[in-house]
Amino acid sequence: MASTTKSLTRGPLRGPFGGDTRDRPGYSLQMAYQRAREQHAQMRRERLAHTVPRAALRAFPIAVIFAVLVASGLRLSISIAVGVFLLIELGWPLIVIGRSFDPVAEIETLRESADAERKTASAINRLRRYGYVIMHDRRVPGSEATIGHLLVGPGGVMVIKSDASTGTVRYAKDGAKDGAKVDGQPLTKPLDLTKWLGDEVRARTRTATPMIKIPVTPILAMVEAGVLWSDGAVEGVTLISLKDLVSYVRGRPDRLNPAEVTKVVAVVQRLFPTYSPNQLADAVTVDRDQWLMLMDTLRTIRERGGDATDMVDRLTKIESDLARLAEPGSRSAIPTARTDDDRGDDDGNEDGHRGDDDGDDDGDLINELTGMTDA
Repeated sequence: MASTTKSLTRGPLRGPFGGDTRDRPGYSLQMAYQRAREQHAQMRRERLAHTVPRAALRAFPIAVIFAVLVASGLRLSISIAVGVFLLIELGWPLIVIGRSFDPVAEIETLRESADAERKTASAINRLRRYGYVIMHDRRVPGSEATIGHLLVGPGGVMVIKSDASTGTVRYAKDGAKDGAKVDGQPLTKPLDLTKWLGDEVRARTRTATPMIKIPVTPILAMVEAGVLWSDGAVEGVTLISLKDLVSYVRGRPDRLNPAEVTKVVAVVQRLFPTYSPNQLADAVTVDRDQWLMLMDTLRTIRERGGDATDMVDRLTKIESDLARLAEPGSRSAIPTARTDDDRGDDDGNEDGHRGDDDGDDDGDLINELTGMTDA
């Protein structure tokens, strides 16, 4: 299989909030929040379609009884009795509708977490002047997890996760993770996740750069909660208040020189790509036959001046293939057309220039057609 990195997109992705979605703090959580809200809204509409009529039916006999009591028992006017009937008959379904719009704690937690990530990003931004490269919202390939913030600088690599809990953080003197609590609520889950993220970054970066001993520090930053110490470690995870985070990072001893920082940054950017809500926006790997079919289709469309009306089925198949290959766990990169070695393997042609020229033509063709689409 021939594989060379190419991207089908031109320029940065644009999100619904405006601006560049790449390397954007809290973007994955914001998208998760929006998806959860949309799903909840759909469920609410479906539920109300059944519950509102039933509420009206249940309210009807009660409304009639109260209206009769008002008119006959209390001997009030018919208009008042009708008003009581309408109040009960319409008020009951309205109460059901109103309660369905109550905030959902799990969904609101996503919104608060996204806000916390943005606050952390704003706080640590000043570390750039001290030689740190800051990356936000990075995916961990092969998992659904994202890293809130990755810092690479003289003090090594910092893996930062933000926590939006409110209150005061206390923990046992022995540093047991189940002893770390914020207003009595254990921080076990965020600590476990932060530790796992740190272990993943440490293992992958050290495997990719065996000649550099990279110190990796996992940090759980409490954005809203007060912490009773300037910094403390709970099973290898630094638990710290956001207001103390910058001074903590600056106080780390220098372990990497500028050249090493540059090399580690390149490795980290490659190992942990930016989050994208659309996997098709990232590069994927296709085999030679799929690539040739794609290029043949694009050339046909170009020859027809961009008209693809009779090629919808073929484009749909290509799209479904790319969607399948873009699922989590698939490899990244789209190959160019056949390389010279590939052509030699297939038909004995050892001319080393034709494949390179075709690769350039393919790149120009993609850029031309995507530019035509943008226009």
